[in-house]
Amino acid sequence: MLDIESEKNPWNLRQCLVVLIGLLAAGYGMALLVRITGNLLPLTWRYLLVGLSQGAAILAGLHYFVRKKYGLGLAALGVKAAAPGQVLAAGLGGGLVLFLLVVLVGVLLQFFWPDQAPQPFTELVLNARRPADLAIPLFLGALVAPVTEELYFRGFLFPAIKTRYGLPAGIIGSGLIFGFLHLDPVRLLPLALGGMGLAYLYERTENIFAPIVAHTTWNTIMILILYLALRWV
Repeated sequence: MLDIESEKNPWNLRQCLVVLIGLLAAGYGMALLVRITGNLLPLTWRYLLVGLSQGAAILAGLHYFVRKKYGLGLAALGVKAAAPGQVLAAGLGGGLVLFLLVVLVGVLLQFFWPDQAPQPFTELVLNARRPADLAIPLFLGALVAPVTEELYFRGFLFPAIKTRYGLPAGIIGSGLIFGFLHLDPVRLLPLALGGMGLAYLYERTENIFAPIVAHTTWNTIMILILYLALRWV
């Protein structure tokens, strides 16, 4: 007999791992394909293909397990109707707080690792020479990543960990995995803290749109600041 929480989220951690492996396989597979073709496409388009393949892998995995296997609707992933004002307020406020938290922790880490190499996505933004060059970075960072990552990490993975190990483990565990998946050991801590904050926001609102808006806010501010910083120095 399933308990109430399991009835809402009948998938398990092994199935979460399957989707995660699919995400990694899609991303690395597309990156390898691009490299084999001799990098004929511009850097921004290569990032677009990799980002879209990862997003498609997440959505396909969630569709299979949530809808096909268990016959559940999108509400099981937190996609619920809510007062737009409340969701926007929670998301915008949460995103701003998370942005400040991640920046603060990142600045503190600079004292211990002063010569940090920028993330590849950061380099993509820094290479933008005009506003039009931000179209693909903003599409990936402010739309594709927030939607697909929140559906997986907060809507799918977080409840599975919480169901088995409890709320604190769900928040911490999903946040750490979120940080690890960015494959940046130096920035693991700030990214993991950001992931924990997004999980907490989802737990408080019970609506996936709140962390999606927060994630979008966080990424958009970061992208715009990186772009504008080059014009101010």
